[in-house]
Parts: sequence; C-alpha cells; structure tokens
Amino acid sequence: MNRLFSGSLFLLCILLAANVTIAQPGRVYAEPQRPMDHESSTLTVFSENGERFFLILNGVNQNNVPQSRIRVEGLPEFGNDVQIVFADNQTPAIRKRINIADPVDGREVNMTLKIFRDREGFARLKFFNCSEIDHNYRPRGDEYVMSYGQPQQMNNVANPNYTPPPPPAPPPPVAMDPQTFSDVKQSIAGASFDDTKLSTAKSAVGNNYVSTDQVIEICRLLSFENTRLDFAKFAYSRTIDQGSYYKVGSVLDFDSNKQALNDFISRGGK
Repeated sequence: MNRLFSGSLFLLCILLAANVTIAQPGRVYAEPQRPMDHESSTLTVFSENGERFFLILNGVNQNNVPQSRIRVEGLPEFGNDVQIVFADNQTPAIRKRINIADPVDGREVNMTLKIFRDREGFARLKFFNCSEIDHNYRPRGDEYVMSYGQPQQMNNVANPNYTPPPPPAPPPPVAMDPQTFSDVKQSIAGASFDDTKLSTAKSAVGNNYVSTDQVIEICRLLSFENTRLDFAKFAYSRTIDQGSYYKVGSVLDFDSNKQALNDFISRGGK
C-alpha cells in the first residue's frame, strides 16, 4: 500500500474517531458495508499511567487478569460496545460505543485507544491512532495479545500464588444523557413522515438505553397511535427502569392500546 493511501487511511480514521468512533450515545450513524472478502479489525487499548483494567467487548470479558495494555485481534463486528473496568475497584468504569473500520469502504483497521486522566482526575477514553492491518505484527513486551473472546490464563510473575479474580460483572446500563437525548429528539422531530420518525427513534434507542420518561417524550413526537404503541413495545427492552414502564400508557388514547401495552409488559416484553 503506497504512502498516499496509508496517509488517507490515517486521516479517515482520525475523522472517524472524531465524529463516529467514540460515538455519542443516541446519535444515529450509517455503518459502511464491508466487502465480502473482509478480514477482521484489531483493537488495542492502553493506559497512559499504567493502570490495570479489564476489557469487556460486547459483554464478553477479554482478559482474566487485569492488564495495562491489551490488543484484541479478530473483532467480529463493525460496531463494538467497549467497557473498561478498572482493577482498583475505585475508578468508575468507562463505556463507549466504538465503530472500528475504514469509514469509506468498511475495510478492517488497527485502532488504538488511550485511557488517560483529565484535569479533574477522571479516567477517560480517547482515540490514539489508526493504521492498516499488519499481518506481521510483533507485540510489545508489556502487551497482552489475544483473539476476540478467548482470554488466556496468565501467571503473575511477582506472585506465583496469585489467583486471578472472576471476570467482572458489566456495569449497569445508563440512559442517554440530556444533551444526547435532546439531539435524538431533534432528529426525530425533523423527519417529515411518521414512518421515518419511527425508524429514526428505533435506530437511536437500538444502540443505547433510555429511561421511561425518555420513552414517553419520544412517543409524544409520533403522530399516530399505532406508531406510538409500536415504539413503546420496541423500547421496553432498552429501558433501565422497567418497573415504571406502566407510565408509558399515558401517551395512548385508546383503552385497547393501553391494554395491549400492559399485556406486553406483564409478559416481560414478549
């Protein structure tokens, strides 16, 4: 691959990271289609200060022993739910939706993310660099390399009696923050037809979590009763406070639709 193409890939990855890669929850993006002969992308995450952490991709723990630098090869998906759980049990976990592929043609890339501390001391995750796939990659001495979903059992050199802790539980889901939710509502309201509003709402909620009150607000942006009921059923599984979901019935006018929603909730969303 010539230098011009490599430079273009690097620039595209920077643009991807700035606008899509560390995606704001609730924003709707179109994922590029990968070619039929695509390989798999690689993700590296490292801590600037050497803090040890567990890397959880799409709900699957990637390392049995906390590490400060992890490279995961063979990512099966374009969009990945990335969670960083720190071994100190004090630093709040980080969770981001990461799109890992060339934003133009959907081809695989090597992407690196860095964990750093901001001025207030909070742990953050940001884009570090991006490059084309390296088939002859040689890992660094401090790097933990593995295939997706296949954590290797490692020995602790300093303490041979060390017992690896059990895989950490994923942090609980969090509803969209107010600014992101405002952007989602603006996108929905800007659609001309109810079908388009519904598809936009489903795309946003399908990749994020919402509260019952947020579901109610979105339903009020939909013009037709059947559309509201359709969305209310769809959003149930993505709602963090399902115990309050009965309140969504307030946006429905017909008793038959209220009953249909209540029956849906009583069956656990089935």
